[in-house]
Amino acid sequence: MRTMKQVHDFATKWMDKFRDQKIRYIELVDHFMADDCAALGFQMDCGHAFSEKYGSAANRCDELDNTVFFTGQLQKIRLVSNRLCYGHCPEPDEEVEQHITINSEGRVWFAAYVFGQSCNNGRHEKSRTENLKLAKDSTDKIFSAFTAYFSQGYDKVFATDIGDWDMELTNTEGKTYKFRGSLCSNFEENGTDLSNLLRDSLNMPDLYAFDGNSKLDLVKRIEILYHRITKIKPKVPISETIEYAVWDYTESMVIDSDSDTIEHIQNIGTGCSVTRTYKVEDGVKSLLEDLDVRTLFRHIEGNPEDVFVDPLESRDYSIRVLTQKGKEKIVQGTYDKKGLPDDWAEFIRSVFDFLTFYGWGEIMDPSVYGKIRRTSRDIIYCSVTFEEGYKNYYYIADDDSIEVGDFVLVPAGKDNHEAIVKVVKKEYFPEDGVPLSLDKTKHIIRKRPSDANQLYLESGS
Repeated sequence: MRTMKQVHDFATKWMDKFRDQKIRYIELVDHFMADDCAALGFQMDCGHAFSEKYGSAANRCDELDNTVFFTGQLQKIRLVSNRLCYGHCPEPDEEVEQHITINSEGRVWFAAYVFGQSCNNGRHEKSRTENLKLAKDSTDKIFSAFTAYFSQGYDKVFATDIGDWDMELTNTEGKTYKFRGSLCSNFEENGTDLSNLLRDSLNMPDLYAFDGNSKLDLVKRIEILYHRITKIKPKVPISETIEYAVWDYTESMVIDSDSDTIEHIQNIGTGCSVTRTYKVEDGVKSLLEDLDVRTLFRHIEGNPEDVFVDPLESRDYSIRVLTQKGKEKIVQGTYDKKGLPDDWAEFIRSVFDFLTFYGWGEIMDPSVYGKIRRTSRDIIYCSVTFEEGYKNYYYIADDDSIEVGDFVLVPAGKDNHEAIVKVVKKEYFPEDGVPLSLDKTKHIIRKRPSDANQLYLESGS
């Protein structure tokens, strides 16, 4: 039989534990409290006894826990994100809470709070504020995404040892809907992450939003500048005072995820500049997302002190990396193997492969402008090569869709066994001008699917 003193001692013990800012988290959430409860004869029954005695109140609690659905036209968003959790007491100047309010006219009010002397008085101190005005398209994008997502309910995430967020959505009729969760919530609407949408629209990369800004940072933009100066001594002096002609050559490349573009510019000389711009929707973004921001361009071996320096030429570079969270890295040095980051070759090869995939188009392609159109009297002859040899063999194609580079199935040898070969040339000939007589030329059976082509390539061709 438990006494009032035992209950008092239990309450005092656990009140002190929850007040202790330095207590280990495991001492609060593991079996320790449950054991003490059991020793006093208490039973954890998930509220069943409470529900039996106070049914209407218990049902009201259940109603509050039901998923909230926003309805109407969104007028205002108010989000409070707090990253306090179990563990050590934050420093007084450490930022722990952010408040943000956005109305349908694009007005934004932001305030951040540091921990202050909260260990003593329980209040945070305002550290910075910002008011701004969003463009209409940015405001509409935010309000549309939030309306669409929270009108269907939301994925409730409640976790211990992490911060939390509280949000109010108010419609044009003045009705407010409240939402809350832990600061690890990932909300996406039609492929758009709502936390990142707020950060990007407000240009606040350090915004806690719903996920606490704890996701792995990603590369947002890379700017590369290459600069070569070459001194050339002409056979005939330029003048009595000028000994050398100077070739000042620069080359730059900007890889940007926001615009999904790669811009490559060569400044070859006075009045001579070449610009190439590649826009590949989601392609450039994926190229940058594959990079590990934590290790990218992290180490440079560097040249030894006694390295030879060419007095007539210098090659230097500068690389600037920007991340989605607003961090910046600048790397500079001489453009050579030991002066560049260790992972430069791998990185620039991936960029080169990306760009060359799109080639030079068809205007300058001789296989396009040099192609002779087939007449109704022409016969298609394809030169093919077998994987085990270098000699080409003629086969007749009955399918005009077969092109150079395709892999096809053909009868081979005296027994006409089937073999996969690669088409290396395609020509049209009239019947009286064929390179090999019709009765001595075998016919291609059919094209091979792409998976068979891959098997051919892997076999060593």
